[in-house]
Amino acid sequence: MSPNDKPFNHALVLLMPTKHMGNLLVSLHGIVALVKANQGESLVVIDEAYRCILESIPEILDVLYYPLGQLLNLNALGKLNLLREFYGEIRTYRAKLLLNFDAQKLSTVMAILSGVNIRFGLPNSPYGRFYTKIIDSDEDRLHQFYQYDRYAQHFLEIHGAAKYPRLQPVDKHRASVNKILRSHGFCSRRPYICIHPGATKDYKKWPVENFSRTADWLANQGYQVLFIGAGTSDRSVIEEVVRQCTQKPISLCDELNLGELIALFSEARFFLGNDSGPMHLASAAGAQVFSIFGPTDEHRWGSLGDKSRVVRNVVRCEEACSKKFCTQSFRCIKSLSVEDVKSVLAEYIESSSEG
Repeated sequence: MSPNDKPFNHALVLLMPTKHMGNLLVSLHGIVALVKANQGESLVVIDEAYRCILESIPEILDVLYYPLGQLLNLNALGKLNLLREFYGEIRTYRAKLLLNFDAQKLSTVMAILSGVNIRFGLPNSPYGRFYTKIIDSDEDRLHQFYQYDRYAQHFLEIHGAAKYPRLQPVDKHRASVNKILRSHGFCSRRPYICIHPGATKDYKKWPVENFSRTADWLANQGYQVLFIGAGTSDRSVIEEVVRQCTQKPISLCDELNLGELIALFSEARFFLGNDSGPMHLASAAGAQVFSIFGPTDEHRWGSLGDKSRVVRNVVRCEEACSKKFCTQSFRCIKSLSVEDVKSVLAEYIESSSEG
């Protein structure tokens, strides 16, 4: 089989064990297209943390989850046995072709140990020597979606508008999130909005006091304000935001899994947050999304929903600035005013009430 052969009628492994939820959601368009075209002969390998996302996409049926969470809690022998079982399952699939949608070290190790001889990699992979072929791309300055789209186009014609597959809430997650909301005194008759004030990088974070002031304003507009997030970093940010609020919101930090977040976002009046994985998830769940951007390029990393709007400062940083270094201390996001954000939200609230 030549590296340029189409994958049809060949067992195919699609690797996407990324730690970045946004990358996963942006890549799913190409993965779903390949799975559908290959008529069920495709194994999608992904981190177990994203099980709920895959369960929300009916086209993807054959999935193998990388047990990262389990590995963290095992001793050396336990890890060895679990990894032996995991790689045994990949090898049992006897795939003819492997496509790696992730460029990192872990996924390259998976590709090598998979037993698949014909392996394709992304153009930005630093481990290109371990692949049969690296698929070149001339889409470097466009949204990351087009990198994955171009990658899949090497095998399929899947041209179309840049978008996520729509994530459908599962009934069990609707039920569980409703139970959690009731425990917080949530009123099902009042509209609610979701806010995520966290981010993986400091240069993506709008100031805490701005989120608290905006949350108070939204509460005064009649909305129930729900803060979402997970992990130590998000928790510390949300605790500080809630402490500064005069109209006490509901904090759901560390209380919802991804399936429950999908259910929550699907019914929210809108989502407000920094450039982050939850921003992409809210958009893929069909929510109206307002995303706050600073030095990050929204044309490359912005959400791809039909109802997405970027909010950014008209004052840009110096040309010499980058995400790693800024002579103006990232004023592009830090000086974005509460009034500017409220103006955007007020316009939407007014127009949606008229509709």
